[in-house]
Formats: sequence, C-alpha cells, structure tokens
Amino acid sequence: MNKSDSSIEQESSTVFLQQAFEGFSQSTARLQEAFTSLQKKFENINKELEFKNVELKRALAEKDETKNYLQNILESLTTGIVVADMNGNVTMMNQCAEIFTGVSCKDAREGKAGLLLGDILSYDSKRHSGHTLSGLGKKISLRGRTLEIFTSTVKAKDGQKIGVVIVLCDVTRIEKLEKMAKRTEKFVAMGEMAANIAHEIRNPLGSIELFASLLKKDLRSEKDRDRVSHIIGSVRNMDNKISNLLLFTRKQKSLMKKINVNDVLNEVLKFSKQIIGRENIIITARHENIDPIIKGDTELLKHVFLNLILNAIQAMPEGGNLQIETKIYGKIKEEREIDDPKVEIKFIDTGTGISDKYIKRIFDPFFSTREGGMGLGLVIVHNIVDLHGGSIDVESNNGKGAIFNITFPLIT
Repeated sequence: MNKSDSSIEQESSTVFLQQAFEGFSQSTARLQEAFTSLQKKFENINKELEFKNVELKRALAEKDETKNYLQNILESLTTGIVVADMNGNVTMMNQCAEIFTGVSCKDAREGKAGLLLGDILSYDSKRHSGHTLSGLGKKISLRGRTLEIFTSTVKAKDGQKIGVVIVLCDVTRIEKLEKMAKRTEKFVAMGEMAANIAHEIRNPLGSIELFASLLKKDLRSEKDRDRVSHIIGSVRNMDNKISNLLLFTRKQKSLMKKINVNDVLNEVLKFSKQIIGRENIIITARHENIDPIIKGDTELLKHVFLNLILNAIQAMPEGGNLQIETKIYGKIKEEREIDDPKVEIKFIDTGTGISDKYIKRIFDPFFSTREGGMGLGLVIVHNIVDLHGGSIDVESNNGKGAIFNITFPLIT
C-alpha cells in the first residue's frame, strides 16, 4: 500500500468516526429531550396525583364528618332507632334503643343477647316490611316503659327492599297524662252531679233537723227525746258527709307563693310524730341536695302529704316502713342547669299493697277499700296536686306495699 492510499483510508476512517460521533450526539440530544419531556410529564402526573390525594382526603374527611354528624344525631335522639335486615337481624341500634331494650348493639348484632331484638319486640320484619312510619303504631310494655313502635322500609337505589327501620317512642309519660286528663274529666262530670245531689239532699235535711229540734222541745218522755236526738245526730252526720262531698266538688281556694317542698314535708313529719309514735312504724326521709322550690299553697300541700302518710299507716296495721324521697329530674342542659325541671316525691310503704283490680280505681270518687270510707280523700289529694300543675299516680311495689308518686314543676 503506498502513501496516498494510506492517507485516503485514514481520512475515510476519520470521516466515519466524525459521522458516528455526530449521530451519537444527535441521539443523545434526542434522548435528553425525551427524558426532559418525560420528566415534565411525571411532574405533571405527580402534581395531579397530589391534587387528587388532597381531594380524596378532603372527601374522606367530609364523609367521616357527615358520618359522625349523623351518628351524633342518632345518639342524641330521645327515641330509639333500630335497623334490621329483611331476616330480622339487627344491623344498627342507637343508645336510646339500647336503654329501652336492655340489649347492646354489639350483643344484638353478634347474637349474644340470647334473643334477637325482633323476638324481644315481638316483631316480624317480613310481616311489617310494607308499613310506613305513620302506618303502624303498635304499643308494647318493655322494662317498665310503654313503647310505641313505628316501622319504615329501607330501600336501595333500584327500589329493592333491603331492611327495616324501627322507631321506638317512649310514651309512658304521655299515657300517664292521658289517664290524668280522663280522670280530670271524670272528676268534673261527677263533681257537678255530686254538687247538684248534695244541694237537693241538704235542703230537706235542714228541714228534718229543724222540725226534729222543735219536736224535741215538746216531748216530755226521756225515751222519745233520745229517739229524736238520735235523728238529729244522724242528720248532722249526713250533713258532715255532704260537706266533705262539697269539698271535693268545690274549687279549692289557694294562696300560691314560693315554698320549699322539703320544708313542708318536714313540718308534716313533725306533726305526724304523735300519731306515728303509737304505731309500730318507722318513717325515713331522704331529700335531694338541691332545694326543690315550687309555687304552691303550704296548707293545701300539708293536707296532701298528711293524707298520704295516714293512708300508708292504715295500710300497715301490723307496722312497717314508710320511706319518703324527694328527687329533682329533668334534661340537663349545662352544668347545674336543667331544662323543664320537676321535683318528684315518693311515698313508699311496706303495707298490704293494692291489688291490680283496685289500683286503676284508686283515684275514682267514692271508691274506698276501707269499711265506712267515703272514697274522697285521694280524690281531694288529686285535685290539690292538679291545682298546683302537678301529677300523681300509684303503683304496686311488687306486692309488698304501694308507691305514690307526686311531681310538681320547679321554679327556676
């Protein structure tokens, strides 16, 4: 190979290398551009993912907030809410429903309560699944409460029935108020009738007593005078009973002022000591720490409390215990602040008790289980309590006595 051929070959190699380097540089530049473009795309995707994550976190937070808000609403309701599937299995219960039924939501869902909630409520989801909240109002007695049950069907978006909502309303107090209203209506009707009869009888009685007194003056025989005296005594005895009857029919005159219920009770207990001392009876009194201040007539309330104490003593002929309790209750709004506050006074005795057939008639006029009783004592008590805007009811103490409950609205 001569010199010129070697030079030509060297130049060709140099050109080829230059071209190769140029191609590599171009490829590197394109690769760099592609990498830069891809890096920008990744940055945009990362920004979009971060935005989506923020939106997702916000959505989850709103969902949790809404869930907690709805849960707080359910737990704050004074009605019981139970959700069950179409087979009657419990899926959710609020706190009020747990209190009403005595079954926790966890136990009901896991079947640890012994009975399904449907069995406790005598509820059949298939039978009632078509009813709405306004279509069913069955009342049951459960754990000392009267509950009214309403049901509504839970449906999916496609309209398919997936469960039932059961609403439990505590109507115990409403039923008591309804009974009191009916009792008051009965008192008004019977009072008007009794007043008319009393006046019709009293007029001829007055004539009988007058003419008997005149006749007694003209009689010389001691035996005849005794007979006339007996007539006059019987007339006066009947007139006394008519006076008691008119006391029941006549609206009580009251002198209302602020009074402490505990103070009135203590005065009545001191007055009753002489009567109690002759009986084998122990009386204990437990008062609320907060003074129960009401608007009332001291003398009328003394009549109420003394009447109930005497009734309890008569119900314990062989002795026993009488416990008097005062308690303040209502919905607590803030510390020491109560919404719709009331004072409850309980008279709990260990006497003979009241049978079921009599307990519903205990406040009826002229009803008495005592021989010779007129049956107006508790009626007058009821009227005085009603005059003070309160309520009174009685319940059997498991066959071991009776419990009289009186409630009065407190002054706040």
